[in-house]
Amino acid sequence: MPFPPCQLVTLPSGLRLVTVEMPHMESASVGYWAPMGSRHEPSRINGIAHFIEHLVFKGTQRRTSEQISREIERLGATIDAFTSEDHTCFHAKGPAERTGVMLDVIADMVGDPLFADPDISNEREVIRDEISMVRDQPSQWLDDLLSAAAWGDHPLGRPITGTESSLDAIRREDLVAFHQQAYAPELGIVAVAGNVRHEAVCDLVAHAWAGLPPRTAGSPCEGLLPVMPPLTAPAAGPKPSFGFSEDDCGQAHVGIGFRMPGRLDPGRHAVKVLNVLLGENMSSRLFQALREQEGLCYQIQSDLMAFEEAGMLQVFFATDPKHLPRVLKRLGEVLTGLREEGPTEVEVVEALGSLVGQTRIALETTGAQMSWAAETLLGYGECIPPARALTELATVSLAETREAAARILVPEGMSLAAVGPPRARKPLEDWLADFSA
Repeated sequence: MPFPPCQLVTLPSGLRLVTVEMPHMESASVGYWAPMGSRHEPSRINGIAHFIEHLVFKGTQRRTSEQISREIERLGATIDAFTSEDHTCFHAKGPAERTGVMLDVIADMVGDPLFADPDISNEREVIRDEISMVRDQPSQWLDDLLSAAAWGDHPLGRPITGTESSLDAIRREDLVAFHQQAYAPELGIVAVAGNVRHEAVCDLVAHAWAGLPPRTAGSPCEGLLPVMPPLTAPAAGPKPSFGFSEDDCGQAHVGIGFRMPGRLDPGRHAVKVLNVLLGENMSSRLFQALREQEGLCYQIQSDLMAFEEAGMLQVFFATDPKHLPRVLKRLGEVLTGLREEGPTEVEVVEALGSLVGQTRIALETTGAQMSWAAETLLGYGECIPPARALTELATVSLAETREAAARILVPEGMSLAAVGPPRARKPLEDWLADFSA
């Protein structure tokens, strides 16, 4: 069955709506995207986008927090949200005939939150616990450490949750000002995928967003937050950066980041192929070398982080500190081999097969179709048909993948971060010096 097409319309308010009709499904997934995240925050109030994500669940003029949950869950539906570096998303999934209710709840939440003082105080403590929870889990804390090592003082280097001090600095007027600008209708995207009709969804969205209060012309923080701050590429240091957090845990948790171009780069498809054959699946070079052949670690993988103007190919692994020198030596051999000799033609063909197949399978669900439509519109300015993206991906050549490896897997702009016992630090520093020599 071919992929269902996206249909896009801009409502009179400026709100963009994209739908994907999937009449063979029982469910529908709906989502709202606000194109502002942690990278758009002034440093004083780092974490405010994530704070707002929490607070909109606390109640509106029409619904209490409990009513929001009950109204969704009594349908057999679910609702959730997340904040990233460059956007915030609220999404729900439930029976297709209940699409209107899900849209109405989300519109009410994101458009008319109360920001009541007691809720702000309570949720500030909840997020403080969330920050502590992340730090108690080395594999999660490592994400923040690697971002800080890679991007430094740039907003991308700050934690999405903020810090205890920045959380304390956020005032109610900051929340109101950021919300009014980040959630302006002309910036937002509503996406719906499932057993729905485009025309009917247009009516439902227009009705759900029509009853929201008008936006005020000014705010207590007028001028503090630009509507969309200009993007600036983080500068790479002359030498690899290093971050280490001592933790009396049984393993050393390590992350390595390699600078790469952003998501608009013409060579982005070749980088996806490189990532797969490097460490994304069980047949990748890193998994085979370090787990299957050497038995040196349970977890090792690579992934991609792509923003508009910059990105990072990341490698993560965890191992017993006594194995760290051997793991790093073998890891360096894999990276150097790919950089200097490149992958084989068989590896590229197999990686392409994995990418295309996994994408096709993932897009069988309403949630994936909804996210694909919204995120391509948000990231590329258009709803890219999956078939077109897969066709472009399938044209990636061996030469292009080798060029990507030679360009990205280099010490310049490289970052390394780790969480582990003190004895893990020296092997990491020694390896970083050797690899970048």
